[in-house]
Amino acid sequence: MAFSFPGLRQNKELCDKVSGLNRKQHVSNEQRLKMQKCLIVSKVTRYEYEKHSHDNIEDSELEKILRKRGSDYDFMITSHREQKAFEENVAKSFKDMGIQVEMASRLTYNEELINWCDVVVPCGGDGTFLLAASRVRDANKPVIGFNSAPHKSVGRLCLPTWCSNDVKGALQALKEGRFTWMRRSRIRTTITSEPKLLDTITPVDLHTLHYCRYPPVSNPDDSPEPSKSPNFNTEESNSTLASKVLPFLALNEVFIGESVTSRVSLLRLQIDNGQWTHTKSSGLCVTTGTGSTSWHYSINCLRTHSVLELMKILGEDFNINMDTSLEKAREVTERYNQKLMFPADSEYLAYSVREYITFEEWPAPRGLRVRDRAAAVRVRSHCTDAGLVVDGSVSFPFNDGTEALLEIHPEDSLMTVHMDDTLPY
Repeated sequence: MAFSFPGLRQNKELCDKVSGLNRKQHVSNEQRLKMQKCLIVSKVTRYEYEKHSHDNIEDSELEKILRKRGSDYDFMITSHREQKAFEENVAKSFKDMGIQVEMASRLTYNEELINWCDVVVPCGGDGTFLLAASRVRDANKPVIGFNSAPHKSVGRLCLPTWCSNDVKGALQALKEGRFTWMRRSRIRTTITSEPKLLDTITPVDLHTLHYCRYPPVSNPDDSPEPSKSPNFNTEESNSTLASKVLPFLALNEVFIGESVTSRVSLLRLQIDNGQWTHTKSSGLCVTTGTGSTSWHYSINCLRTHSVLELMKILGEDFNINMDTSLEKAREVTERYNQKLMFPADSEYLAYSVREYITFEEWPAPRGLRVRDRAAAVRVRSHCTDAGLVVDGSVSFPFNDGTEALLEIHPEDSLMTVHMDDTLPY
């Protein structure tokens, strides 16, 4: 199963404006960061991915294969070594402070290690941060990321650039409490289907295209419920259907759609407690406040040239007197796009129906708004080979008859920190 996703196209300046709305502005003694045991989650480099994909063949053979297909092998090796050197520096800095350190990768990251540590420290970019956060279900266990390559990527979920350049200084600042706590809401997904189908749900890691193991999930209401699977909690909704909470929480977004992107996705949607609406589209993207600056933003943002064309049409064809300069168009565009984003700790979701196929009826269009905010979104699949994808990383099968409830619960929030972009000393 393969999906095509746009990269994390996030505007750092706009992100800072939004994230600044939900920071706690002081740190009491009770809020001090506990760092006796640290789990470092490492980034899977391109070299490691290729090595794994080719059954760990000798480097000399791997080099021949990659050079033959036109890959820049030298750059790949250099980037790999830089990444590992950065991770080793972070680990050494922790150890020099008397902190116990364990290392994990995408393939070894598990619940046992998460339970062992006081803090999870992803070293990579936003993708590594999302991976690390997806399996941390304890709302009081901090996830604090270092951007291993600030010269290549913004890493907006990670600590600021100066922390990457001065790891020891960053750790000292964390130890002394020179930061502000942040809560980031995450999406809980509950799947409803026939019990026999729920028992066979196996997620696929989209980075390795291998089936991945996942931790057991406690009932969100802490009430005893019968379970048909050792990996999920199952509760009977009636004699023929059962429900499970997926073991991954989405920090950015959940995407639902056909695996083949050129195929139409047939989905029925219920926004909050409204009516069910049948949709034909290229998929559904449901986002958090954190994700509102990412894929959601890329799907819905306007471009200056489009706004300028609309302003000219209003002026020339509808005799509306307005400033149709490029500068004014940029101002309108920025103001519109800023409204797409909302705070990371918001209790609301935002949904976007991608390339919605609709037949407008004036004055009342059929269907629903192609994007809006909601407290909960229900989705019923009528697809043939679809997936429900958490943060562009893990895909669950989501075919005809399967239903998903997407919602936010305060107890699912992620604890992280914010530090100033400039040195705190």
